[in-house]
Amino acid sequence: MPAQQLNLALSLADDTLFDNFLTSPQSIRQQVLLALKNLFEEGVNLPANSNVLLWGGVGSGLTHLLQAACHEAVSRGQSIQYLPLEAMLSYPPQDVLQGLAECELVCLDNLHVAVGVPEWEEALFHLFNEVMAAGGRLLMSANAAPRALSFTLADLESRLAASTVFQLPQYSEADKADIVQFRAARLGLNMSEDALGFLLNRAPRDIHSLIDLLHRLDTFALQQKSRVTIPLMKKAFGW
Repeated sequence: MPAQQLNLALSLADDTLFDNFLTSPQSIRQQVLLALKNLFEEGVNLPANSNVLLWGGVGSGLTHLLQAACHEAVSRGQSIQYLPLEAMLSYPPQDVLQGLAECELVCLDNLHVAVGVPEWEEALFHLFNEVMAAGGRLLMSANAAPRALSFTLADLESRLAASTVFQLPQYSEADKADIVQFRAARLGLNMSEDALGFLLNRAPRDIHSLIDLLHRLDTFALQQKSRVTIPLMKKAFGW
């Protein structure tokens, strides 16, 4: 894969930070967030060589947390690589994974897409061994628990099962409203309850689309030099 294409595919979103991941007190998400933050605190909560697998449905925050961990590692001067496997699968794994064992943190997003692809399963197994031997760590996401992924290569399944595993629940409609309000405030968008309700009633229900709409709305409001109102949203999105 050409280096320019690889760098584009593997770029991190600027706003996928731990501070931008909304949780409620004593929730599962808060527990997962604290566990991931503790990855960067020596001797806290997780063994130094512990790999971590997060699993859940689409839009449950998996990609955000993997990228947030990458941002945190970079801020601490650590070497990282983020790989969205769905974008990598058509390339030879030896080209994509070459040299990753030298990284202190390797994040593999959407690991499940490699199930049943022999060359990728074998390459991932070797990556596990190389990263662990070098003292690094793997942080992964998938759409199911390790044993439910049904990798053909039993050794790879065993490596995954030995990881520290967390499940992220799906967001409720109330969760989505809270996230939109939280992220809008982070962007400096002063939205009234009516404007927020208008957005939520007309926008797609997945969290990725909602956040994307907020960014588009932020850009449009700046261009129009206007605060966020229902008429502005109608103009921006054609609603």
